[in-house]
Amino acid sequence: MQTNSSFPSNDATSAVHRGVDSAGAALHSGIDKLADPARQAVERLSTAAHGTVDKLASSATETADHFSDQTRRVTEAPERALACSKSWIQDRPLEAVGAALALGFLVGRLTGR
Repeated sequence: MQTNSSFPSNDATSAVHRGVDSAGAALHSGIDKLADPARQAVERLSTAAHGTVDKLASSATETADHFSDQTRRVTEAPERALACSKSWIQDRPLEAVGAALALGFLVGRLTGR
């Protein structure tokens, strides 16, 4: 039986396979060496971005709470002033009448009547 010399032998085929496997492993190792630092950088950036968003959200919440408190105080101010005035008038009725007369006189003089 005659062997065809155009086909490589099993030893040559095995050597080619080993070479291809070795080259593939080297390429995978190179890709991993490049990808690991990039992956770590992305994780650091992601952590920093999340931290920044959390700080911004916390600041926005504190600001909204502050404005809410201020709005409540401004809304309640007329009611408190009225309650304080009623209390003062009830405690000092003669002074209240005198203050009303003085205020009426002053407003009359300013408006020219």
